[in-house]
Amino acid sequence: MRRLASGVVAAGLAMGLTAGMASGAIAQDKPAISIELNKLEPLEGSCRAYFVVRPAGATEFKEFKMELLVFDTGGVIQKWLAIDAAPLRAGKTSVKLFDVAGVSCDKIGSVLLNDVTACADTTGDLTGCVDRVTPSSKAKATFYK
Repeated sequence: MRRLASGVVAAGLAMGLTAGMASGAIAQDKPAISIELNKLEPLEGSCRAYFVVRPAGATEFKEFKMELLVFDTGGVIQKWLAIDAAPLRAGKTSVKLFDVAGVSCDKIGSVLLNDVTACADTTGDLTGCVDRVTPSSKAKATFYK
């Protein structure tokens, strides 16, 4: 009986791993988008954030809206931002600028990509776009998801 139970468990694990690998392969088929927080520039009473966006593949994004949370150096949320970064042309690097009103650049410790709230290509809405994003940072503040 024990051998039968362990065989069933092993078979279940193998099926789970196979399904997991298949879903990973599907996720890898989605065009990736690298988004780099490149620079934070002080403005009077604000901070301007420069993002370098590099969509890979042949997908042109007609709609790409991000929900960002700005944290101070102590990890406390300072600002919630809804950012529209569209359009994103296929294979074309672009720079998007966004002002963070009322927050000093030297007080920004990190920026969280909380979600991609709207994402569409020329055929319509796409799902799982936050999973497509690879965040990075050259600024003093980190950028992550």
